[in-house]
Amino acid sequence: MKKQFTKIVLLITLYISCLNFIFSQNALNTIGLTDATPAAASYSLRKMSTTYTGPLVRITIGTNYYDVYPDTTTGLFKMSSKISAVIATSGAAIGSASANELSSVIIAGTTNATVAIWYDQSGNSNNAIQPTSANQPRIINLGTIETLNGMPTLRFVGSNSHFMESAASVSISGASSVNAVSSSISSSANSASIVTTRAVTSKDGKTAANASTSAYQIKLDYPSSTDGFYWIQNANINGGVAIKIYADMTTDGGGWTLIMKNSNTNGWTYANAIELNTSMPFTTNADVISTSTANYSIVTWADHIKKSASGFQYMMDANARQTYGGIWTANANYSFKSNSNANTNVTLKTPSFSPTWDYNENGVEERMPYYSNCAGIITTSSSCNSSWWGTLVTNGGWTPAPWMGQLANPGGHPGIIWYWVR
Repeated sequence: MKKQFTKIVLLITLYISCLNFIFSQNALNTIGLTDATPAAASYSLRKMSTTYTGPLVRITIGTNYYDVYPDTTTGLFKMSSKISAVIATSGAAIGSASANELSSVIIAGTTNATVAIWYDQSGNSNNAIQPTSANQPRIINLGTIETLNGMPTLRFVGSNSHFMESAASVSISGASSVNAVSSSISSSANSASIVTTRAVTSKDGKTAANASTSAYQIKLDYPSSTDGFYWIQNANINGGVAIKIYADMTTDGGGWTLIMKNSNTNGWTYANAIELNTSMPFTTNADVISTSTANYSIVTWADHIKKSASGFQYMMDANARQTYGGIWTANANYSFKSNSNANTNVTLKTPSFSPTWDYNENGVEERMPYYSNCAGIITTSSSCNSSWWGTLVTNGGWTPAPWMGQLANPGGHPGIIWYWVR
């Protein structure tokens, strides 16, 4: 993103907002925004969030640098703002506010100060920087703060240069907007860019670089997304490295992440039932529904993929997509790795998938599948060692697990079972 203005420009406030930015920490509530409209980056000479505790800017005075904090009364950049101790280099760590005010280092009629770092108040630490003092915007001129309409401002003096640039790319999801307050005070136009971001990238999940957080989030941000392979990323998944997943973007509105596919009873163990072939063994949509392709499980990461702690949904189907199963809502904070058979506060969406079935000890029971070190490794049965129908993963003797025994085959031996989360 580049903003092009005339030769001399005054810039007060700039923020980049998006409807579904995942990582923002500070709602810009002092300017009327909420958590529903988070900022990907936010730069201002006033405090824009009550939860932001850092400095507004790092100023350059001669060969010294100071971090300047919002005035405790007005939240503005003022002579009464607290400053850090002297900082030796422009790129050093943030200096804590001291007891000294900005006025203590300013000599009336003499001191000039420019801005080396414009701190990002969104909580994403994507500061706008300019280490070269000759290219820095001016904030104090001969001992007086630059102002526009009585408010502190930056004066960008010069042409044909990028005055400040964000430290990293700005990543966003879904609809977004860029908002800036600026004023030209010269009619001499040029191509100077006063503030730039390195890049603005969308989290559509189509590449590892643009990984989203789940199929559900991708569907929210990009409603036209279709069934297929996507990339997701979470600090709690795969050491923070993006992974490739398969998503059902059609069933019941879509947004389903496949967390398990079982088409062969051989090879399953208690250890690998929740984590098997996590690097994605499938290359086509046909591979996902084939009974001859590899088993797959990322159940171990499902708790970090579900849309909420409770109220999330899971889906199970068998033999063919959208048959012998249904869609459930978990009405409590249940874990996909739970060892408890007491997770029964679940609601089945009606109608369930065909053929018609009901809860039965010889089939799927009314509880969220749980993880156990017995015959039914991942099962809905109240007893995982006896009458353990309604099982998604077992370690021998079935095709691929005992499912809906109260129905004629393929109900009991469906050949393939899928497990999903959103």
